[in-house]
Amino acid sequence: MGDRQSFRDDEIHEESSWRYPLGIFLATLVLCAIFLYYYVGPTVDEFSGNVPIPAISEESIEISIAGKGFSAPANYTVYPRDRRGGERDEVSLYALWPTMTGYAPARRTDFVENAPDTRRLDITIEKRTVVLSEEERIEILYLPQTLDRRGVRTPYQLTKYNFRDQRSSVPTSGYSDTELYLGQTKEGALTALFCFKEREDIPSPECWRQYEMGENISVVYRFKRPYLAEWQAIDTRVRSFIAKLDNAADDTLTSP
Repeated sequence: MGDRQSFRDDEIHEESSWRYPLGIFLATLVLCAIFLYYYVGPTVDEFSGNVPIPAISEESIEISIAGKGFSAPANYTVYPRDRRGGERDEVSLYALWPTMTGYAPARRTDFVENAPDTRRLDITIEKRTVVLSEEERIEILYLPQTLDRRGVRTPYQLTKYNFRDQRSSVPTSGYSDTELYLGQTKEGALTALFCFKEREDIPSPECWRQYEMGENISVVYRFKRPYLAEWQAIDTRVRSFIAKLDNAADDTLTSP
C-alpha cells in the first residue's frame, strides 16, 4: 500500500514539472512584447493623432463645428486628429502662402518644420467661446492695456501698440510678450493683429488674428512675422479660403 502511494506521488510530480518551463517561456514572451512595443510601438501621441503626419489625399473630410458643416480636403491637415470627421470643437488646417495650396511631399519642410520664415499658414476653425466681437475686444480688452492709445504708425497700414511690461509687483494682461497692430481690412472692418516680439528666446515669432464667423464660430489664423507687410492680402485670402470650405457655399477649393 505504501509503495503504491509513493508511485502515485512520483507520477503527479512528473506531470506538473512542465509548468515551470512554460511559465518561463510565457514570461519571456511578455517581456519581449513589452520591449518591442516600447521601442517600436506607437506612442500615446501617435494613438491620439498628435504626431505630424501630413496627408497627400485630396479627399474631403466632413466636419461639423457648432452645428455648421465644413468640407476640408485631407491634404490641408498635418495631424491625423484633424482628419476625423463628424462633430468637432475645433479643427486645424494648414495652407501654403501665397498659393493657398495644401500639402505635397515637395513642401514637407514648410508644413512640418517651424522655420522663422516658413510660408505655412496655420488656420483653426473653432467653436466660439468669447462673447465679445473683435471690435469690442479691441476697445475693452486690448487698448486699455497699452502704454499709449495713440500708437505708432507703420509702413504696413497698421498702427502699432506696445503693452505694459510684466513685473512681479504689477498685475498685467498677459500681452507683455506681444505687440498689437490695428488696421482695416479691404472691406473697412477694424482688425487686431498680435505679433510676438522679436527676441532671442522666441526663435520663430509669429503673428495672428482671431475673427468671428457668425455667432457660434471663431477663426484664428497664424503666419510668420516676416510676412506682416502682406497682412491685408493674407487676411483676404484666408477668409475666402474658409468661406469655400463652408458646406453652405460652393465646395470647390480654388485660389481666388
